[in-house]
Amino acid sequence: MARNVFFTHGTRNEQFLQQNLVEEYIKMFGMDVLYIPRQMIAKDNVFNEEVVSQFDDSYIIEAYLENFDGFQGGGDLLTKFGIRQTDEITMVISQQRFSDLISQFLLLDQDIEVGERPQEGDLIYFPLSSNYFEIKFVEHEEPFYQLGKNYTYKLKAELFEYSDEGGEFFAGDDEMIDTGYTVQYYYLVNPGESAAATPLLDGDVVSQAIVTTNGSKYNFTPSVTVTGDGTGATAHAEMIVVNVGGSIPITPAVLDPTVKNGKMVGLKILNGGAGYDVSRSSIDFTDPSSTGSKPVVVPTFDSNGTLTKVEITNEGSGYDSVERIVIDSAGSGYTTAGFVIESVPAGLTGNFTDGESVTGGTTGGTAVIADWDKSEGWLKLKSPTEDFQIGELLVGNTSGATITIHSYDAMATTDTKYSESVTFETFADDIIDFSEGNPFGIGT
Repeated sequence: MARNVFFTHGTRNEQFLQQNLVEEYIKMFGMDVLYIPRQMIAKDNVFNEEVVSQFDDSYIIEAYLENFDGFQGGGDLLTKFGIRQTDEITMVISQQRFSDLISQFLLLDQDIEVGERPQEGDLIYFPLSSNYFEIKFVEHEEPFYQLGKNYTYKLKAELFEYSDEGGEFFAGDDEMIDTGYTVQYYYLVNPGESAAATPLLDGDVVSQAIVTTNGSKYNFTPSVTVTGDGTGATAHAEMIVVNVGGSIPITPAVLDPTVKNGKMVGLKILNGGAGYDVSRSSIDFTDPSSTGSKPVVVPTFDSNGTLTKVEITNEGSGYDSVERIVIDSAGSGYTTAGFVIESVPAGLTGNFTDGESVTGGTTGGTAVIADWDKSEGWLKLKSPTEDFQIGELLVGNTSGATITIHSYDAMATTDTKYSESVTFETFADDIIDFSEGNPFGIGT
């Protein structure tokens, strides 16, 4: 025998160990991506190209990003039709994990042609930039046969350019409507419920407030007005109730929090109190609504146990409702009283037209309507020219319908100017003559 039998050059156990080490490395330093296989519906047998394809499914798999200093490729290219993005990424996935998580399920459907390994033409959803990348080349022999086996796929992909592919994955998704250009979306969320409270009278003064409806989706602490036949009563709302605990003070401290966009952005000491046990005292807050987190503050006490300073180290999140109404002044002469609490912004009024543009009343920016739902009170926008602000009123330029931005979820990630292909083309035509008689163009 030519080969030395005492050196195995890779046993199955060694290969399993190498495979496990590769997978562990990717799980430690990689990220979860969506792998979206391209399903061949019809193929040209002469040129071996797909004629009809679609995307119906997606699979989560961990991948290691080789790019460390930005996207590869040619970057942003100025063409006659606008700015075209040619960003590229290189990702490494485990061969065994691909087999376990994806290929075995793809092979179950015999009616649609798919590959049992990553295929050129499949898509990867890259979560850091919220973009889709199309696989252009799959390298399956790098590193080259370590211990007699290959363990990874190296996927080289570039920014996906939509070309009328079908399937349920992109069904009704106008994100791909501008071929080759990334479009930014705002989802304007339906406003929540306004808070309500009932005053209690002690004689002719307003002594207490009972919150009957906490409300929801406030982006700010609402104002409170006391109504009735008396005078002098004032009150304010709190979205976070602050408690300085850990010991029984001589005089309790009083703190006034300020909330904006669900976060505690300020905490003012109205009364530092006295007699707190510094070693045991801390500041706690009411639990946030939905899936938020409590703020974190570092208190400072003097030698008398008086709170002198609070430092906010974490603003928290999820505080969007009224927790209590504080009576600032009891007033006098009341036989009847009531509270008027500032409402959350109004929702969608009127009926927008699909594809019409809207204009913001604050920024003056414009955007195009991709989709909307009046019953839910939300609007989906693309190609905004400005970053719209919370509380800004958007008006439909055709329908006259309006919506106030209560909150939004910006879904795309690249510069919104890149989606303005028509604008760039029109502007370019005013500078350079692209007519057939002068193919090189003349500046004006």
